[in-house]
Amino acid sequence: MDFMKVMHTRQTTRSYQTLELSQGQVELILHAGQNAPVSRGRFEDYHITVIKNSEILAAITSAAKEVTGNKDKDPLYGAPAFFVISVKEPAKPGSIASAAAIVENMHLQATAELLGSCFLMGLMANGTLDAEGIREKMGIPDGFTPVAGMVAGYPHGYLHDRPRTLEKIASNIVE
Repeated sequence: MDFMKVMHTRQTTRSYQTLELSQGQVELILHAGQNAPVSRGRFEDYHITVIKNSEILAAITSAAKEVTGNKDKDPLYGAPAFFVISVKEPAKPGSIASAAAIVENMHLQATAELLGSCFLMGLMANGTLDAEGIREKMGIPDGFTPVAGMVAGYPHGYLHDRPRTLEKIASNIVE
């Protein structure tokens, strides 16, 4: 898909079919994330975990419902894959910015594959991933802290080209 088409088609998806992603799709999304710019070029300070195991995804959803008290909401939106970006230095703004760049690259690649995706930070911020046993089930490496994530899968319906304009976000050009 043409890059501008990807940019205009990318959107947040919060409802997924139960179809699993192929190994090739996961690898393409990972490749996109691994090619994002990161603070100080310290790629070794970042780690991407992909969770496709339905029991672990269910455990994360259950923990989130317990932590938030919202028993009706699925924070993973039924997606078959959860990509988690972990960092060594979560207090550094550059770490958070780099994690966001990694997710955005993966978001765009998912769109190019005609998959839906959604950027997630609430699960990391609200303590869900700190619930007993969750990090261990997820295989987060020692010394890393999850700070951002993305779910991906086949959306219910189609992704639609949504033309963007410069008027959506205020801007100015200084010459």
